[in-house]
Amino acid sequence: MSTPDVTIVIPAYNEEASLPPTVSAVAAKLRELGKRYELLIVDDGSTDGTATVARELAAQDPGVRLVSHERNRGPGSGVVTGIAEAAGEAVMFIPADLAMDLADLHKYFEAADAGADVVVGLRSDRRDYSAFRKLVSVVNIALVRLLFGMRLRQFNYIHLYKRRIFAEMEIESRGVFMAAEVLIKARDQGCRLVEVEVGYVPRQTGQASCGRPGVIAKAVWELVRFWVRWVWRRLRGSGRGPCARRR
Repeated sequence: MSTPDVTIVIPAYNEEASLPPTVSAVAAKLRELGKRYELLIVDDGSTDGTATVARELAAQDPGVRLVSHERNRGPGSGVVTGIAEAAGEAVMFIPADLAMDLADLHKYFEAADAGADVVVGLRSDRRDYSAFRKLVSVVNIALVRLLFGMRLRQFNYIHLYKRRIFAEMEIESRGVFMAAEVLIKARDQGCRLVEVEVGYVPRQTGQASCGRPGVIAKAVWELVRFWVRWVWRRLRGSGRGPCARRR
């Protein structure tokens, strides 16, 4: 069997209502774009019918595959599992509630075909954010840009990665800071990061969890811990990553 062009990882926790329309829409768009795909659903120990729905979807489409965690491991676990399990040349993480206008999906592939190692999606708006969550987002972006010298405008939306960048990358975070950590490490490896603007679609079913105080507190802790380690590694010096060696 030929290697898929892309693995779309869909982390899911209690998303039985969201999965069918999302999987159907993503698969249809990838076929329209002429992409060989793998849709990898990572069920994070759901307590509803998520796993059952995923198995039904896999039975209908050979490009769909399910991986289940025996228990809930929390935000970020789907990313780690997805990286380990992905077979595609590129990897994307799309939430079970979709959260993007698929009419813009082609922008990721065009940027990757033009030489980007990582394509960073910029969401068009935050219309469904509370005032508090908007403040948290603005502060988080400012901190990452200041502490790590990142020039990107956003860090926590939908990105596409060439799978090879993970060959020598150890991901330390397990919360929502993970997305920023991967971008920082990819930049430090010499990877080319390119931004594309993507239309945002608010969640229609289920419930978002990233704005919960516990999730935010964990993200702050992981940011501070990673920054200390990052500074120490910078002082010691580091080798060139896989992207830099390909230049």
